[in-house]
Amino acid sequence: MTAILFTAFGACTLAPYIFFRCKRKLVPGILFKIATSVFFLITTCAATLAWPAEVFAQYKFLFFGIIIGQVLGLLGDFWLDMKDMYPQHKEIYMFSGFSSFLICHLFFIAGLLRTYGAPLRTLLIIAGAGLVLTSIVLATEKLMKLDYGKYKAIAVAYTAVFGMSLAASLCSWYFGGRGLQPLVMNVGLVVFLLSDLVLSGTFFGEGKDRPVDYILNYLFYYGAQFTIALSLLAIAS
Repeated sequence: MTAILFTAFGACTLAPYIFFRCKRKLVPGILFKIATSVFFLITTCAATLAWPAEVFAQYKFLFFGIIIGQVLGLLGDFWLDMKDMYPQHKEIYMFSGFSSFLICHLFFIAGLLRTYGAPLRTLLIIAGAGLVLTSIVLATEKLMKLDYGKYKAIAVAYTAVFGMSLAASLCSWYFGGRGLQPLVMNVGLVVFLLSDLVLSGTFFGEGKDRPVDYILNYLFYYGAQFTIALSLLAIAS
């Protein structure tokens, strides 16, 4: 399948990106990073090629929600990398990165709910999930030896929206006919969460910016993005 082929291309560009990132060679690293990000966007588009016209009409809001969210994720990742190139503007890039990822998940949520339905029970569940995940993050800040500092408000807001995104995909699966797509997308979001857990230690912890931390972060992050993209294949199956 074309989508699988582009996923393989993405893996081929991800490896040198991680290498350059660990070596702190930012410029060549960013070039490979952009290439990998473009490949997960192309994978998302390629996954819809097998859709008949009537299927695209039914799932177009999901497709646009995912692709726009991924573009925002690409931008967010770019901003967060720019803080290392221009440390004098670190605060601006950090807030820009977090904000882009927050809006990214809002588009994921919108695409899921518009496609699979948003009854009151679903809205209550996803709101509760956002509150629960936020409470866990706040309660474990000291336990995890993290210090969010001036970024605490945006980190909390992002956590709430991310929790809602996780719940929206599960609700879409459970209440929306139990199709495979939202379930695979939820797997991608769980892997996204693993990336965020590693990243929070890198940004807000001490001694957690080792090469292994960068490797795990980007394996999880790009694994999540490609899994979300490939979830669209399940609609045509």
